[in-house]
Amino acid sequence: MALTVLATAGCASSASAVGRTYYFSDCQPGAAKDCVPGNDSNSGTSERSPKRTLASVDFSALPAGSKLLLARGGVWVQGLMLIENMRATAEAPIVIDAYGKGDRPWIQVPHAKATAFVFGGYNNTTNDGGYTLRNLKIDGMGIADWGLFLVHNLHHVTLEDNEITGFHIGIHSQARGPHGVTNVVIRNNSISRNKGMGILGQFSDSVIEGNLFEANNFSGSTFDHGTYLSGSDPHSGKNVVLRNNRYIRNSTVDGVCKGGNMTFHGQMDGVLIEGNQIVQDAATPGCWAMSITQGYTSAEWFRNFVVRNNRIVNSGNTGIAVQSAPGIVIEGNVIVNTQATQQNAVFIGAGKYEGGDVPDGDAIVRNNTICFASTNGAAARVLASSSKVDNNVVLTGAAAKTGVCAQR
Repeated sequence: MALTVLATAGCASSASAVGRTYYFSDCQPGAAKDCVPGNDSNSGTSERSPKRTLASVDFSALPAGSKLLLARGGVWVQGLMLIENMRATAEAPIVIDAYGKGDRPWIQVPHAKATAFVFGGYNNTTNDGGYTLRNLKIDGMGIADWGLFLVHNLHHVTLEDNEITGFHIGIHSQARGPHGVTNVVIRNNSISRNKGMGILGQFSDSVIEGNLFEANNFSGSTFDHGTYLSGSDPHSGKNVVLRNNRYIRNSTVDGVCKGGNMTFHGQMDGVLIEGNQIVQDAATPGCWAMSITQGYTSAEWFRNFVVRNNRIVNSGNTGIAVQSAPGIVIEGNVIVNTQATQQNAVFIGAGKYEGGDVPDGDAIVRNNTICFASTNGAAARVLASSSKVDNNVVLTGAAAKTGVCAQR
């Protein structure tokens, strides 16, 4: 497997550092017909004189605010790319982006057990960060393991307008150290057709919004999901927003969902889940649309969760499943089941509390609309003590096919 080292530890950033811009063009198989390859002996400082490979620039020596721009229509066949630069800052990140016209620059990683981009250092103790990755197609070619790996003690990473496909896991985040993985923005990406999961891991003070999660988890395994977020006190799982994402036909086999879509386990606090769509054509009881539940033998809790204005279509036996989430607010959601199967639209407190799990209580379930083609279902089963269940509407028969219930 090829190894491209884009960074090693560097010096602290200087207040007077001025960012540099480098251009790159490579034309491996699959490139646009008018692609013109660069040369690593070029200066790389203009579109007319691009370099060819990212390895031709010493990433660790770049000043804050530098940009590495890849030609649209170009193709790079890469191995692992390590991204670590101690000069980068949140205010002046190092940016990898596209230039020109045409398709996104296509990064191919046709290597088993490979990762395309690794941000930060394994077991590092320095709080490293200040990176933006934008407008790329990052492709594991159905072979590589992980698209992007965010490692241990990392901050301020922005991933936007990328296509991440063909891996086992699209984005994997592993938080350790005194800070964990914080201030990550994952926005407007297509994270689709990855064998296992779209996103797996741990974040704090982060936003995941406007993304498409489509056709991940080919096997329909109940252990893989469109997104699987977790937390462990005190490193991760705090103040996370999932907003306006679309989950389309994840965990399906022959058109039927059998596994997970949006899943949360562990110890998490302060999570807003708002305006998302989770859509399936059909589902077995093992298909979970939104699962905020225990999954480990260690103590778990989900505090200060708000689930608001989401749309869920054709999950398995439960639309929104909740356990160990005291005070959760579930409001304004639309839960549709066009199948003739039994379903709970919302179910809170169905299981046991063991190993330090926090009991449910004081849940608020209000203003949700439940659209059931069959009367073989329940709107809200809330076993949590001192809870309030108000103003939820259940529509069946013809009324479950029109208006807010209509398929989009």
